Amino acid sequence: MQTDPLQPVDIDTLRTRVTDSVRQAILQGVLLPGEQVNQVQIAAKLRTSRGPVREALRQLEEEGLVQSYPHKGTFVTEITPNSIEEVYSIRRVLETFAVRRMIEHGNEANVQQLREIVRDMERAVTAGDSTLLNELDFQFHAAICRGAQHSLLMQLWKSIEVGVRRVVALRHGIYENLSEIVGNHPDLLAAIEAGDAPLASQLLDEHIREAGEQVYDAWVNKPPAQRRPVLASQDL
Repeated sequence: MQTDPLQPVDIDTLRTRVTDSVRQAILQGVLLPGEQVNQVQIAAKLRTSRGPVREALRQLEEEGLVQSYPHKGTFVTEITPNSIEEVYSIRRVLETFAVRRMIEHGNEANVQQLREIVRDMERAVTAGDSTLLNELDFQFHAAICRGAQHSLLMQLWKSIEVGVRRVVALRHGIYENLSEIVGNHPDLLAAIEAGDAPLASQLLDEHIREAGEQVYDAWVNKPPAQRRPVLASQDL
């Protein structure tokens, strides 16, 4: 039996798609920190009414990506040196705890997922796909947190997820050679495979600390006009 293609449009699906699109525009630097969000322009680009865009912005304000001001409009939240330091410092606490707990649980399925991510990262470097590499980098760290099998930790991770995505994109913008983004991920994976919790925790701590220092220094020393995350595209 053939399915009728003329089905009602699910308003929740539309809202989700619009929210995802605007969120990615912010994370990828299409909408820059401090920039005013033009609802009319966004609605036109997404070929929708302003209603779903307004609803999307309310959701993104809850996530901390935008801030609305009475009689002024809605603006993309600024990235400050303090916010960079806070995201990386809390990541060091959460992820080093997570990797130790993950190794203690010894779930092979989690380790296999990390193997696949590292392999895909190396393939993305070969293909020159910086967009995919950015997502895989984030997914590697998210997989470690999931591997800890700790519900409270995951709640905390999800609460900083958007901030993590923003700083990961900023960090990638520093490198000219994509292979540098892969960095010590293979070494970290090897320590996890070996069940060496102290080494894995040390490597992960160093990785996050050094990345935080690089992003902090680059952001502070870069002129405001050049503060654009990696992967920026021309269209929403």
